[in-house]
Amino acid sequence: MKAELAQLVELQKTDTCIRRLQADLEAVPRRRAEIEREFEQRASEFCGFEAERDGARERRVRLETELAETRTRAEHAERALMAATNEKEYGAAIREQDAARKLVSQLETQILEQMETNESAETKIGELEPEVSKLRVEVEAKVISFDEQVKSEAVELERCRRERERLLAELPKPLAATFNRISGRIRDGIAVAEAKNGSCSACFIALRPQAMADVRRGDEIITCDYCNRILYYVPAEKSPPPAQQQTQAAG
Repeated sequence: MKAELAQLVELQKTDTCIRRLQADLEAVPRRRAEIEREFEQRASEFCGFEAERDGARERRVRLETELAETRTRAEHAERALMAATNEKEYGAAIREQDAARKLVSQLETQILEQMETNESAETKIGELEPEVSKLRVEVEAKVISFDEQVKSEAVELERCRRERERLLAELPKPLAATFNRISGRIRDGIAVAEAKNGSCSACFIALRPQAMADVRRGDEIITCDYCNRILYYVPAEKSPPPAQQQTQAAG
């Protein structure tokens, strides 16, 4: 194979590696979210009890605030009742006091319910904690492994980029420009494709017999008539003669 063509093949492999690594690194947020989602799915019951516990605590805080305000109103109503000077003031104070007392009773009941909900959720959380702790360790190990993989991919990407620049610099400028032009206009970035079984392996269109013969020789740069990709040919490995096969087997 012509040296320049061999360089183009190597350049294409490097480009393909760069595209793959870039796609992997761009997908890091999604891939990390998938790991976190795995924990949430497998620990959904535990997370549900945690949410139930936290919700009960929040509701209890709100109810206790409202209870304190209602008790203050009840005290005001009692003082108004003590200070009433006529039947109208007395009646209004009695009604206010009764309403406040009823609400105090309702709020106290609701607070007890939230305390029971919190206690029940805490019990369930305690029962599930060992299993979830083990699961959390597994997921954290996956995250650590994932982060190490991401760092490795980032290092490999930089290496491939340097290798690409080196390969491009060693090519004649017109040929390097041709490669960049082809890879830049094609969605998959494949500028160099193997000619295999009489067809271009990228667009799968059959090649003219003469074009295929030229590609086989590898003496010049041949492009596909249909997709304009640069073509190369990899000779099939020839099996040794029967006598040689027997000798190899005996050895």
